[in-house]
Amino acid sequence: MDSFFWHKCWERNKLGFHQSDIHPLLSQYFKKLSLPSDQHVFVPLCGKTLDMAYLAQYWQVTGNELSKIACSDFFLENNIEYQKKTSGDFEQFFCPQLSLLQGDFFKLSADAIHRVDWIYDRAALIALPTTMQQAYVKHLKTFFCSHTRLFLVTVEFPRTQLSGPPFSITATDVQRLFSGFNIECIATHELKDKQFAQRSFEVDYLREKLYIITKK
Repeated sequence: MDSFFWHKCWERNKLGFHQSDIHPLLSQYFKKLSLPSDQHVFVPLCGKTLDMAYLAQYWQVTGNELSKIACSDFFLENNIEYQKKTSGDFEQFFCPQLSLLQGDFFKLSADAIHRVDWIYDRAALIALPTTMQQAYVKHLKTFFCSHTRLFLVTVEFPRTQLSGPPFSITATDVQRLFSGFNIECIATHELKDKQFAQRSFEVDYLREKLYIITKK
């Protein structure tokens, strides 16, 4: 997936990847963690996901998104008043509990986000082809502090039946990409209707897995 493709998706409103509700694994598991209110959650490649509005009810949220359309749509569609300013190479859309940094993820420095307690990746890694996944994870690791935890949602299906996006990420892939990290799979969700976001797939199986990943 290159930047041209992503911008065209938003310009043409081809948003089959956008989930029109809060992700069930988020509402089911994240709140159960009983996190203190001062936690800071980073959401890479965030699009306009409603998950950010949910997270911002409880914690400080910073998202990163390439598309300016996605950033403005998020605030407009959720009726949230916001301000804008330029912050280095990024345009910042922000309100008291939530900030979106619009620009290239690979140019984003961890220093621009400060302390990250949680990283929420529901649809970033699975949006990237194999050729980009290693580079994405390598840069993502720069946002980890000693206590940072990654809430990673993956999707699995037979790769011979669907080329992606989304791209199938197996447990073996997660182990390879996050070698040297603690990896715990805490949930598996079978999508029996083969429905992913706004799209249906003709595959033998379709399942989501939730991992919590930390530094050793």
